[in-house]
Amino acid sequence: MSEAEPLHWVDGARGIYVPQAFAQSMGDDGRSKAVINVSNEEWAVLDAGPDHEHYWDVWSDVEQKAEIVFPDNNAYRLYQDGDLWLIPVGMSWSDEEGWFIWEG
Repeated sequence: MSEAEPLHWVDGARGIYVPQAFAQSMGDDGRSKAVINVSNEEWAVLDAGPDHEHYWDVWSDVEQKAEIVFPDNNAYRLYQDGDLWLIPVGMSWSDEEGWFIWEG
């Protein structure tokens, strides 16, 4: 199996709506089958959008703990630098490269 690559998921041009766009992109089926470590309550807050009083706190938590596992068994975590990326689990940040790399 080849090593997975980072996936560009949500364009940063969505601004404050990036977390909401992430939630919408997963849909009900993806939430229940592909995303782990995110509660129904957290999904509801993200769905509500930036006007919800807990939106940013929930997004911070989701960014840190969510894991997305696709049918090909590649697992990803979230990374936002304006744009939202899905970074394969096992890749690490390289200061030298200024991006995520596979070690070894």
